[in-house]
Amino acid sequence: MCQFSRLLVLQLVLCLAFGHIYGHQMPIVGGSAVTEKKYPYFVRLYYENKFICGGSLVRNNAVLTAAHCVEDSSGEDFSVKALSVHAGTINLGDTGVEREIKYAMVSKEYDAETANYDVAVLILSSTIPSASVIPLDRSAVADGTSCLVIGHGHTEEGGVVSNQLQKTYVPVVSREECQREYGDNGIITQYMMCASEPGKKDSCPGDSGGPMICNGKQAGIVSWGEGCGRVEYPGVYTDISKVYGFIEYALMIENIVFI
Repeated sequence: MCQFSRLLVLQLVLCLAFGHIYGHQMPIVGGSAVTEKKYPYFVRLYYENKFICGGSLVRNNAVLTAAHCVEDSSGEDFSVKALSVHAGTINLGDTGVEREIKYAMVSKEYDAETANYDVAVLILSSTIPSASVIPLDRSAVADGTSCLVIGHGHTEEGGVVSNQLQKTYVPVVSREECQREYGDNGIITQYMMCASEPGKKDSCPGDSGGPMICNGKQAGIVSWGEGCGRVEYPGVYTDISKVYGFIEYALMIENIVFI
């Protein structure tokens, strides 16, 4: 059973300041605009009313995102109340349904330096009654599978976030091939999976925490990459099948009353 930590203020004060992973975050490169609300499980994460990451509804009161989206928002004045989730919108200018975060959980396995085990579960202050949740894939996805990635990230390296939600499809790359491509520039652990169409389609900064959907289920979480849309470096995602035990435990523990 995976261990976890509840990110209360005291814990978050001790976390790394926002920076290391953000420099490696991944928007949608080579994608197209989402003009209809086809992905109602997609949400945006804000800190102090500033958009920072994507996420997905896995329950009507729970969001799945990347650990670095939560930990890198920490600081001396951090308050979990400064975090909020916006659902039901496809444009950054629309508030949609807004909820504060009751608390967030990140596994003790998470390593900010390597982005290993980059997953967080956020419990909302109240449910979203009309929420549409995305099922999670407990099985590893076959190499070459075409997967959907959505987000408000940059549409090119060094760009800016996209006001309109973007989507693209990227093929899964084997872990071994991905490690060969990265060499000494990053460690591809068993908890990661890679995907991109080299030089054409990729996730980018601003897409972090968002879902990668394969065969109708969420199989990955946008995590990190060296730049975005580069020929030599695939995008790296947290592999849901490898961290599913933590997610399940975090959702279960939310129902326990601590005294």
